[in-house]
Amino acid sequence: MNKSTDSLPRENSFDPSADTDSTQALQVALRPWGFDEREVRSWLDGLPSLGGRLAWTVARDRVAQDAALVVHVVKPSRRAADAFCWNCVGANHAMVRALDGARSEIVLFAGEAMQLPHRRAGFWSVAGDLPAHAALHALAYMIGASAGKDADGQWGMRRDLLSIIAQRLDA
Repeated sequence: MNKSTDSLPRENSFDPSADTDSTQALQVALRPWGFDEREVRSWLDGLPSLGGRLAWTVARDRVAQDAALVVHVVKPSRRAADAFCWNCVGANHAMVRALDGARSEIVLFAGEAMQLPHRRAGFWSVAGDLPAHAALHALAYMIGASAGKDADGQWGMRRDLLSIIAQRLDA
């Protein structure tokens, strides 16, 4: 027996035409590692807000206090003779610290999986063949799909869901 999907509850669905309060948007901070801040800032206008559901900024400090989610954007820096990616060191250290916190933090690695450090903490998403800004664009939709409001009406992330759907962005 087939059941129509028209009868599914709509209260948790995203309506892009609905008016939204920007103070209620999920605050997403981009933390660049190896990218020039001006370059990352130039991507902000092109990133989807999903009808006001996401608000993007560039983290100007390590804490990024106002952010509900921090996306560490890492440019690969491994050279052929290097044993590890220099830009990955800071992002990995930040991810180790984030594991104890309540806020979600993820890494967008703007390279290939073979360039990743073997030992890393937290969730790392791989851009693969996509340019970093295009990978962020794709990741935005996955963040939107993984976000939801808790019982208090505060935005939060389903880390388990995001880790499933956003592993390799160019696949």
